[in-house]
Amino acid sequence: MSNTANKINVGIDAKWFFSGPPSGNMVVKNLVNEMIKHNHDRFNLHLFIPSKFKKQAQALFPPDVKLIGLPGIPNLLSNQFLVPLVALRHKLKTVLFQNFASTWPGKLHKIAYIHDVLFLDYPEYYSGTERFYFKQMKRLASRSNTVIAISQSEKERLLSNNVSGSSNTSVVYHGINQSFKPKNFYSNSEVQAVADKFGLPAKYLLFVGRVNVRKNLLNLVKALLHIGNQDIPLIIAGERNNLTDELETLIAQHNLSHRIIITGHVPEADLQVIYACATIFCFPSYAEGFGLPPLEAMKCGVPVIVSDRTAMPEVCGDAAVYIDPDNPYDIARKIDTLLTNGDLYNDKVAKGLQHAEKFVWSRSAQQILTIIEEAGVN
Repeated sequence: MSNTANKINVGIDAKWFFSGPPSGNMVVKNLVNEMIKHNHDRFNLHLFIPSKFKKQAQALFPPDVKLIGLPGIPNLLSNQFLVPLVALRHKLKTVLFQNFASTWPGKLHKIAYIHDVLFLDYPEYYSGTERFYFKQMKRLASRSNTVIAISQSEKERLLSNNVSGSSNTSVVYHGINQSFKPKNFYSNSEVQAVADKFGLPAKYLLFVGRVNVRKNLLNLVKALLHIGNQDIPLIIAGERNNLTDELETLIAQHNLSHRIIITGHVPEADLQVIYACATIFCFPSYAEGFGLPPLEAMKCGVPVIVSDRTAMPEVCGDAAVYIDPDNPYDIARKIDTLLTNGDLYNDKVAKGLQHAEKFVWSRSAQQILTIIEEAGVN
């Protein structure tokens, strides 16, 4: 048995592991699981979790992982005031914070894992409350010892907005959960069960993500009017948000209700099947810090159409077909090209499957562990 006294005490903000914003929950869950798996006795890991999930966590995590329960208050307040106190009590040398780091002075090495700062360049996609809340991220990151960005695009945004100041900024890409797989890996009964549950047709276009203005669903719906195949429907798999009323008005105005299904929240296992059965995945978002859904679609053997902006060209490389998100006619034209050009369709499927293999959560976790390790010796 190893001597825990010789290992560095490290804190991980894992408050979103069991619940939280959908994307944050997914990222934290995958990273924490892989960090525990690849720790290899390097650190004494301490996970900050909501107290109400402590019993669930005790049953899930190895006994050598220290669980620290915190009250369910906003992440900003918890990281600013509670986590430093806990870090002091447990003699932590390094803490990995989600988005909001702490300004507390002292010897604690603070790593700010920034999920994105799109609100700085695209304030029009955020409410006044959101902008005020997220603005604290900039102030706190500038006081951190280390900043982790999720793409080169986001690193450049951090630096251009003077977010990280003199901090050391690293890029760590997201991974793709290995449970995403092509349609031929599922039995006919599994596919049929999900199709019946959500009313899925044999062929469909798919969008996955939150139903909000930034995701540009209005132009995607307008593009349906100009596609040569006027029968193919669009499945929108995502939580309803502030765009829903405007979206449904547009759908009614153009008599498209028979061609569009808005599923609302979809359980992860069902979502993987919905991805795998799609004909084309469409992601016309105006701005993304990373953009994981297109990679998930690629992993499922589905060709992808994405915007030619922010992080998406960086993340998707030559495996995607790119569109001008402001132009519904261009979106329609690119969908038509994939639907009618079998060679291009198959080429993008093959390139997507190959490209998706580059994004692995275990690699992401090991890169973060290395950053923590380097922080511990500095």
